[in-house]
Amino acid sequence: MKTHAWQRSIGAWLFFPVLYFTLTSTASLLWLIPAFVLYLTIALTVTVGYHRLFVHNSFVCSRFWHWFFGLVGCISLNSAPVHWSSVHITHHKFADTEDDPYDPDWRHFFRFKDRENVKATKNELRMMRDKMHLFFIEHSFTLSVAYGLLMLAFGVNAFLYLYALPTTLYLVTSGLHTIFAHGNPTNIEGRTAARNIWLLEFIIPMGGEWIHKEHHDKPKLNNWHTKPHYFDLGGIMIGLIEKHDQSTA
Repeated sequence: MKTHAWQRSIGAWLFFPVLYFTLTSTASLLWLIPAFVLYLTIALTVTVGYHRLFVHNSFVCSRFWHWFFGLVGCISLNSAPVHWSSVHITHHKFADTEDDPYDPDWRHFFRFKDRENVKATKNELRMMRDKMHLFFIEHSFTLSVAYGLLMLAFGVNAFLYLYALPTTLYLVTSGLHTIFAHGNPTNIEGRTAARNIWLLEFIIPMGGEWIHKEHHDKPKLNNWHTKPHYFDLGGIMIGLIEKHDQSTA
């Protein structure tokens, strides 16, 4: 199965020109508010939708949320959920070995080709029986381009603050998470092991993803707030989704 790692790498490098245009923009600083909200929306989409729902099936929600997470994930260049799932499940299977598809170093930002050595698991085969996921596989990049053009139609500021900045910023912080959340050397090859860097959740919010060892130890756990100082915004969102779905059932 091919997965489009190049989208994330190129998107991350585009953060630098986007940052330049943001710093030199004459737009009101109030634009930073929706930009941050959209950044958090992307982060929550990945940790709640892609990671805990589509990959680990750790909670159940209405069909609306499946579409919402899929659309936001594709628009923000995180690739189709099926592709994301195949890479992540392989990561769990071969975590911190030479067969791990994740690069816990700066190579993460230099993947400019499709991954071709990742096999579909039973989870992805199940997902591909769903027409919604087939749609995302076929049109993930197109959805991102279409949304970007739509924002551009509303003006340069809309494109910059409602698309380019939150999307590229997330791709950078996601890459930093991949590098540093696997930052403990564990063998002679210098590979790394998952760890909890809970403080960074308050500095570079990732919806709970900095509590990373907790997840590796218990992959099916959908709320990583297992200690008072572990702040898991994704777990809170899952609780709210479940309450909402129960009240409208």
